[in-house]
Amino acid sequence: MNSNTTRAAASAIALGALGTMAITPATADQTWGAFSAGADMRLREEYIENIGLNDQLLTPTGNVTGNQNPTANRVFQRYRFRAWGQYAPSEHFALAARLMWEGRHYTLPPESAFAPGYGFEKWYSGGILFDSLTLDFKKIFDSGLSLKAGRQDLVLGNGWLVLDGTPIDGSRTIYMDAARATYAADAIKTTFDLIYINNYPNTDRFPTPLNGTIEDQTEQYEEGGILYARNKSLIKDTDLDGYFIYKGNDPNYTLNNMRVNNGYPFPSPSDDGQVYAVGARIDSKLTPNWNLRAEAAGEWGANRVTIGAPRQNISAFGFNGRLTYAFNDSLANRVHADLEYLTGDDPDSKTNESFDPLWGRWPQWSELMIYQWPLDSRVGQATNLIRLNVGWLAKVHPTTEVLLDYHALWADQESVRTANQFYNISHDGNFRGHLFTGWVKTKFNKYLSGHLVAEYLAPGDFYARNRRDESYFLRAEVVVAF
Repeated sequence: MNSNTTRAAASAIALGALGTMAITPATADQTWGAFSAGADMRLREEYIENIGLNDQLLTPTGNVTGNQNPTANRVFQRYRFRAWGQYAPSEHFALAARLMWEGRHYTLPPESAFAPGYGFEKWYSGGILFDSLTLDFKKIFDSGLSLKAGRQDLVLGNGWLVLDGTPIDGSRTIYMDAARATYAADAIKTTFDLIYINNYPNTDRFPTPLNGTIEDQTEQYEEGGILYARNKSLIKDTDLDGYFIYKGNDPNYTLNNMRVNNGYPFPSPSDDGQVYAVGARIDSKLTPNWNLRAEAAGEWGANRVTIGAPRQNISAFGFNGRLTYAFNDSLANRVHADLEYLTGDDPDSKTNESFDPLWGRWPQWSELMIYQWPLDSRVGQATNLIRLNVGWLAKVHPTTEVLLDYHALWADQESVRTANQFYNISHDGNFRGHLFTGWVKTKFNKYLSGHLVAEYLAPGDFYARNRRDESYFLRAEVVVAF
């Protein structure tokens, strides 16, 4: 590692060490009759080496110059604060709100690496906004029907297709503006969800940020409908889910497709069209030691990502599965194997076969790849992928878990989302690379938790010759709950 890497690693270790210090915050989730309230503070130190996989600059003829790309590395600190409250005068009704703010300080890249007006805002202070504001009607008329309306977090299954409605803001928030009706049929241990989603591309809608700061959160206006059913009675120790999802995209055209969040303007194209998905999921404890989780979905519809281009019909498929063996020993040792397959667009066909992760654009198995997907897709938009994974997890201390994973990554097709990405791949290979990830997660008590994470990517021949430099990700996190 270079000197910047060493400094970032030292900062990460120092921040992680804070987790071992005695901290006595206020009591979490205080309750006063019908009122309850709480708050948390999340502190992160992050280092990313070689965003774009081109650490070394090239000459016009493709030869390495030996000069380092001044914008390839990121070192920054994140400070997120949230406070929430709920008024629940009865078991049938609740009004809840959560207010948040996250700021950043960028150490790298230096301001000198950018033209005026195009670099990072060194001290970035984003919006102060409500990322949750809901009315919750529970067991209406003592029935199995409940209704939750307003700004809320939505997670279905393992979040493979539905979790993050604000992918551009980098895990600051995940909310969606939605209405969710849930019917619990207790007699057959089945729940049915009917969900309507209406997401705005930026924060310029009610409830707008209190300090007037408007930022992008996704690239298009989104309207969606979901019918989701989960059964726990048909097969013993098994969740069976089935769903239908509709997502309509109305483009938010900006100059050069520029989006601004986290103190930095960057290009990212809009979707324009409709996607329909039908899928099923199983999560089953096969034996006391073995567990199987698998999900598959087929997609159709029509979409375009280039202004003025005709829409392409969609015909795509995705699968995501994990087999886990638990040793059931004193350290809770577990090993797992994953297979994920997301179809890519065949460049020789008129149909778009690229699988759309819908509202699943978040770091499901890699923090580092979130920053590399824009080479052939968009931020967090995993698609055109074959992933094989083996991993191990153990609870090495009553407060601490360790996770280690290896992922072998391929592209299904030699294709990209946009013409601008054409030069980022080699067109002469499908191997994306070897990815190694490691986590140490700890929860000392209900007030204090944290983690350390490290990832390393050795890119393969799918990427262009000037996009094959190794990449690293390091992060330390401390969370204090009040």
